[in-house]
Amino acid sequence: MKGLLPLRRALAACLLSVLALLFCPAPNHAETPPASVPSTDRAALLAGYAAEIRRIQATGELPIIDVEHHWGGKLELSALLDRMDRNGVALTWLGQNEKHGSAHALADAAKYPGRIVPATIHGDGPRWHGRDMTLLDELAADAKTGRYFALGEFEARHYVSSTNSRDVHLPVDSPSFEAVFRIAEETGLPLLLHHEAEDALLPELERMLTAHPKAQVIWCHVGRNRNRSTWTRLPTPDGVREFLRKYPNLSFDLNQAKPGSRHRGTNQVDAVLYDSDPSKGGDNQPDARLNANWLALLEEFPEHFVIGTDVNTGRFDDYTRVVETFRRLVLARLTKAAAERIAYKNAWKLMSGEEWK
Repeated sequence: MKGLLPLRRALAACLLSVLALLFCPAPNHAETPPASVPSTDRAALLAGYAAEIRRIQATGELPIIDVEHHWGGKLELSALLDRMDRNGVALTWLGQNEKHGSAHALADAAKYPGRIVPATIHGDGPRWHGRDMTLLDELAADAKTGRYFALGEFEARHYVSSTNSRDVHLPVDSPSFEAVFRIAEETGLPLLLHHEAEDALLPELERMLTAHPKAQVIWCHVGRNRNRSTWTRLPTPDGVREFLRKYPNLSFDLNQAKPGSRHRGTNQVDAVLYDSDPSKGGDNQPDARLNANWLALLEEFPEHFVIGTDVNTGRFDDYTRVVETFRRLVLARLTKAAAERIAYKNAWKLMSGEEWK
């Protein structure tokens, strides 16, 4: 059956394109995308996305929507689709590096219209951190075309990581982020936010969540604690619970780090979602289980969590491990209703504006 998947994808792509041309007129937007990008109608795309989710459901596997994927074009897109097929990932929100421009995501989505969800560029490059305001003008124009389903991941405080050495801080309440929050509020597109959860840096985010209550914000990598002396409030279930009660426009994607992994900068174990014993199970798969307090939080607020692999070219070999960790240690521990919400239903609502039916 695996061998039929590429053919099935190709047939689905052709069918959706024909339906879009016959029945779905091109949207009338002021900003016209490049001529090389097919004008597949949003409704046709959503129909294709829904069909893929239902196809996986029919196999008995829980579909996943990956809301955080960094695609720099260094690999063939077919390699990503192969990993998605092997791991039951129905859809991927595909954001581009700023040097490529948002329209590259439209071209990628046109190749696999039932699987790739176009998101705008990520705010993680020299233009963003250099406070280039023309980038924000471009982002606003792209977002208002109606052809994207999410804004990319925009960085506020960022530590060095396993694949880069960025040690930067662009305050969440800066003019740059003010523009991005305003775009999210005006367009309804969910915004992915990277902000290291230092106690001293939380007020700048709280000010923006209060000022922009209609902006749908996904705070990336919850369940992480990279410095126990300066991260005391948010990396606990009680801290996250406090934020969710105060800010109904806030969601979180779950920390993708493997149990027992240590942060490159501080050498501290940062995956606090899990109770793990590195002495059992080996270095790559320590004996681990979802922490009971985090489990209780996910069951209490299942509508506020989503899955993001946070995979990029440098971490592409980790893709299967990341998805398996989410399935085995998180989703399998939850009630069916909570697992379905976190795996795909919440992401569907954020990208489509409607509850999954």
